[in-house]
Amino acid sequence: MNSQRIIYPATLLALFLHLPVYSQATADTVADTTYTNRLTILPVLGSSPETSLMFGGVAMQQFKPAGAGADTRPSYVILSAIYTLNNQVLIELTPALILPEESWIFGGSMFAYYFPDRYWGIGPQTQTEDEVSVEYKMFNVRQMALKKLSSSFYAGPAVRWYKNYDFVFTDQDDEDFEPVDLTGSEGGGALGIGGAVRWDRRNSIMTPTENHFLELSVLFYPELFGSSFQYSQIRLDARKYFSFDRESRSVFALHTRIQITEGETPFLDLADLGGREIMRGYYQGRFRDNHSAQLQAEWRQHIRGRFGFALFGGLGEVWPSMDEFSLSILKWAAGGGLRFNLNPGDTTNIRLDFAVGKNTSGLYLTLGEAF
Repeated sequence: MNSQRIIYPATLLALFLHLPVYSQATADTVADTTYTNRLTILPVLGSSPETSLMFGGVAMQQFKPAGAGADTRPSYVILSAIYTLNNQVLIELTPALILPEESWIFGGSMFAYYFPDRYWGIGPQTQTEDEVSVEYKMFNVRQMALKKLSSSFYAGPAVRWYKNYDFVFTDQDDEDFEPVDLTGSEGGGALGIGGAVRWDRRNSIMTPTENHFLELSVLFYPELFGSSFQYSQIRLDARKYFSFDRESRSVFALHTRIQITEGETPFLDLADLGGREIMRGYYQGRFRDNHSAQLQAEWRQHIRGRFGFALFGGLGEVWPSMDEFSLSILKWAAGGGLRFNLNPGDTTNIRLDFAVGKNTSGLYLTLGEAF
């Protein structure tokens, strides 16, 4: 339930069910004559613990801007509209634009949610019986503009604006109640200003198989910009990929994510554990607190044609302050899944993952690798 969560056009079971698919390739004249821009439109049928079954549509444009050469990774724009059996409505636009020679990288997301959700409280030891229901509406815009400073190294400004409202909390007896001393439970909005540095040598954004990615971002939400709450967020995201053959048929990947919040942080923006990207098997927001650290490893193996599989495992935890971290309650997760390559010309996998953790499990069907 982290308000920064991104549920990318989730789920593309259409190919397996032989539903109608529209895909158009355009041989635009660009410097990289070996790359073909591609527009793919698909019906959506998918699943995650946070949403249950999802239905809708997704359009994905993969392209290189005019003048981009073979050393420029493809850009993409993804637009999705999704309805779930949890009565959630998710509309999202996710662009990633990479200019020729990767001189600039622009990325972000814009989404509107109506999101009936679940909440267990704050801390690393909340109990299953603490669960309550919460509904809210949200608008969120995030944008980052990174300038290439040297080979594979980027830095630039980052901004985020959001508005949350119409919160309704319901207990297990289906009675409305007002949570006590829960920051952000009455809604609010904020404008965050900050920046990011990135060291990115991945050979692909959607399906990387080589090299590494490291990003450190900081956002401040001061009252000066009209924020309802005054706080800060720091996030470190590090990924490493090892390919064991020339065709990248066997890949070992590592991923760590650390989040730190300080100040009057609304509960939706606290560091959390789980989701579709890391510590799969845990409902995103099942555990949340001021700080979190998560680590996962994954083996990705091509089988034949467009098919492959993955095995993964992870460790993670949330905690309230730096002097209260404890390994004694560390959470674990493990699982595996199937892969289907949607675009052989620019590998983009549909993934079906099942994961388990301590007293929990999750099924994920979505577009692109977890990391």
